[in-house]
Amino acid sequence: MLSDLAQTEIKELMARYPQGLSALLPALYVAQREAGWLPAAALQDVAQLFGLMPAEVEEVASFYSMFNLHPVGEYHLEVCTNVPCQLRGATGCANQLKQALGVDYGETTPDGKFTLDHMECLGACGTAPMFMATERATGKIRYFEELDAAEKVEQALGLIGSGQGFETCERYPAGPYRHGGMEPRYLLANVDKPDSHTIEVYIRDGGYETARLALTTKTPKEVLEEVKAANVRGRGGAGFPAGVKWGFLPAGVYPRYLVVNADESEPGTFKDRMIMEYDPHQLIEGIILAAYAVECKQAFIYIRGEYYFATTRLLQAIAEAGARGFLGKGQFGTANELDIIVHRGAGAYECGEETALLSSLEGGRGHPRLKPPFPAVEGLYRKPTVVNNVETICNVPHVIRHGAAWYKQFGTEKSSGFRIFCLSGWVKRPGLYELPHATTLRELIYTYGGGTPDDRPVKAVVPGGLSMKLLTETQLDTPLDYESIQGAGSMLGSAGVIVIGEGQSLVEVARRTLSFYREESCGKCTPCREGTSWLEKILIRIEAGEGNLSDLDLARSITNFVAGGRAFCPFGDAAVWGLQSHLDKFRPEFEQYIREKNPGLDRPEMPLRPTYRPSTNAAELD
Repeated sequence: MLSDLAQTEIKELMARYPQGLSALLPALYVAQREAGWLPAAALQDVAQLFGLMPAEVEEVASFYSMFNLHPVGEYHLEVCTNVPCQLRGATGCANQLKQALGVDYGETTPDGKFTLDHMECLGACGTAPMFMATERATGKIRYFEELDAAEKVEQALGLIGSGQGFETCERYPAGPYRHGGMEPRYLLANVDKPDSHTIEVYIRDGGYETARLALTTKTPKEVLEEVKAANVRGRGGAGFPAGVKWGFLPAGVYPRYLVVNADESEPGTFKDRMIMEYDPHQLIEGIILAAYAVECKQAFIYIRGEYYFATTRLLQAIAEAGARGFLGKGQFGTANELDIIVHRGAGAYECGEETALLSSLEGGRGHPRLKPPFPAVEGLYRKPTVVNNVETICNVPHVIRHGAAWYKQFGTEKSSGFRIFCLSGWVKRPGLYELPHATTLRELIYTYGGGTPDDRPVKAVVPGGLSMKLLTETQLDTPLDYESIQGAGSMLGSAGVIVIGEGQSLVEVARRTLSFYREESCGKCTPCREGTSWLEKILIRIEAGEGNLSDLDLARSITNFVAGGRAFCPFGDAAVWGLQSHLDKFRPEFEQYIREKNPGLDRPEMPLRPTYRPSTNAAELD
């Protein structure tokens, strides 16, 4: 089934990794690109190359949404319908696609050209509504964004149908999306410059000089201590100090690895994508410094599979840095060396959890691991491993260049520095805003985001990505730092701020939220796997007009059996925190919805458990 050329490519991928099995996901991409999907014969060929059973390869392939185990059209269109897009008209965009193509979700046009599906969050929350298009013959992916009018959808389909849609994989419309914030900016300083992704532009503005000086004049411990003194907290969600995490690596144990978590899959979060697409060298310089500080020679960037354009930009940037002697052996003329591998995921939100990410990077399903041991002690390939978010790593060059004292002038004592806030939902100017910690929600939404499009009041705000608990309109003066948001009853998380306007239905938001978490549950533990499914069914029943007031008590009760550490990993808590706050803070809206849709509070017919009756009939016994 697989050509000799494809098999040679897979063998080269296997040789690239410390352990060949890590190349299984890249190998499946090769097989899918050649066959157009993953038929049994292709899986069998891949299995043979890795010395696995075909069932083992199919087990991995079936876990990830981007691997097609059934044929798809020439162009696979997947429209994002998650909450941030939902709030900005994703339903209308989806309906326009259905009408234009004459198909529904899961269907292919009669000519075999287009397959249409809905999709979970694609990291385009600030440019919603949108869809992702994959070209079957090449595996190339392109985002079509800001589709807020029917003619824009028609233009996008026309470009794809013309055969010219994938000459470039840059987003359509091209260029960096809306951003702003404090002046001067640091993390987003370069993205507006022409050819900002190239090494020439990065070096022209002083890029890589910080890394050069650090590797030639500082010890690894000095770099580590500077990051620790600056209190650079993780930007991936947990907020754990990066320098402290680096210090957990056991002394004298080698090899050790640095893994950059670029699996940006939390709905409402789209900051890392901008950096990787339009300033990838900033990330690479941060990786050089972090790897030097923790004394590792091998780094990985685990990037979500949907970020195809960002992947191409990273690969180009790594090649440029290597050609200048900034990577590989003899970095900057020293005895140090560093290799960076870009590893594409394949569509699994759970892989944002660090141990699930490591499981995936090793070539398996993205299942989380029991902790302890923590990755710092036993991580990738059972060796000491540091896992940090893209934005976290990008803060490092600025800290080393300017010093910890400079960095701590921004933000607060416990939440120092600046960060990128992702603003989406019902606002006039959704986008990315680089601001110091402790900027208030009100300032972000109204000063930078311009308020709501129709000037309606804000009803609720998700302050840190879809998994976080809602804050109400009365809490808009809460500072956006870890301690203040926690004090208000939520968490800052990934700083994905989603605005919900007065008049927008929280019942719909709650149902779509649970649909996402049910879909993305890895299935490893019962509370998460079953609890999200039950909760989604209850919310679907309510939205369909068959709900009863007792459903609210039932749903709230079920969340208690999913959260509170009862699930195997933090995904369980994340799956239900939002619904808990919906029911705790906005229960009257749910009650009103139920009464309006089901005035008689009638209960739907429920299947009854069959009653066992022993037979006494001899004929039946025969």
